Amino acid sequence: MTKSLLSIPVINVEATSENLKHFREKHSITVAQLQKLFNMENPQSIYVWEDSKKKVLPRLDNLVVLAKLYNVSIDELIIVENITQDCTAVREPCSPFGISQETLTFIRQNSSKKVLSALGCFFNSDFF
Repeated sequence: MTKSLLSIPVINVEATSENLKHFREKHSITVAQLQKLFNMENPQSIYVWEDSKKKVLPRLDNLVVLAKLYNVSIDELIIVENITQDCTAVREPCSPFGISQETLTFIRQNSSKKVLSALGCFFNSDFF
């Protein structure tokens, strides 16, 4: 059996935490200022976001605010690395969309023709 490899993007949480701190310091913004901006009762959440050992990141809506504040894209805030996964050990063949076969079957069986057509257009595939 030949190996079936799939490249999967994964957020490097440790590097992203360090990046968040870097951007805050680069823009001379204090933790207290972010605490006030996010209307937080205490600054602990921000310290946790910036502590690479805690492995906790801000919610997406907070990342959007940080990106605007620092005048960067979210892609610049988040450090993404690709890992290669061997899919031959998986019982089901790897989906090109990263969606389980069970979920794809459910979508096919429970979606209207319009939804299936839209998904096909979006994914540029006859799979749906």
